[in-house]
Amino acid sequence: MKRFMLAATLAFAASSVSATVLNFDDLAGGTEQVPFGYGGFDWQAGSTNLGAIGEGFHPGSGYDNGTVSPGNTIFNYYGTSGAKINWLGTDTFTFNGAYLTAAWDSTQNVSFAGFNDGVQIFTSSSYTINNQTPLWISLDWAGIDSIQIFNNGSHWALDDFTFNGTTDVPETSSLMLLGLGLLGLGLTRRRKAA
Repeated sequence: MKRFMLAATLAFAASSVSATVLNFDDLAGGTEQVPFGYGGFDWQAGSTNLGAIGEGFHPGSGYDNGTVSPGNTIFNYYGTSGAKINWLGTDTFTFNGAYLTAAWDSTQNVSFAGFNDGVQIFTSSSYTINNQTPLWISLDWAGIDSIQIFNNGSHWALDDFTFNGTTDVPETSSLMLLGLGLLGLGLTRRRKAA
């Protein structure tokens, strides 16, 4: 019985913490906007629009070199700083990280801010990215509903946007039913043993 309860607990915990990776490879990859709701986010939330671009669209550029999972990356239209990405869920999410590459500049600096209900709760360091090799930026910010990306150069390419949505915690009634079921199994086993 104890083994069953432990296995059930571990299976539930494992299912509730797996990360989602958005690689944008299922988008068309011209230079069109990332659609509203893609992966559960609003990609046009700030003053900067975000678009999907195919890795071969500009051969040899940071778009090409920065495509980690073959197909597409996303980029900031017009090279504007301050791209904002809003979570459309009813609660918060954890932003684990993403790969970033400078599209045209040999190097540029990027930084991030994390928000919850319009209040900035996280600020990152400045990261130097180049147009040859993607840089994994790991933040692991929990409890946010939007992030903003700032840059001091031109366009950047972003791939493998990795996050955890709000952990799906069962309702109290579901937990009570599970507990009663386990209690019933335990009592039945105890009676058979007696």
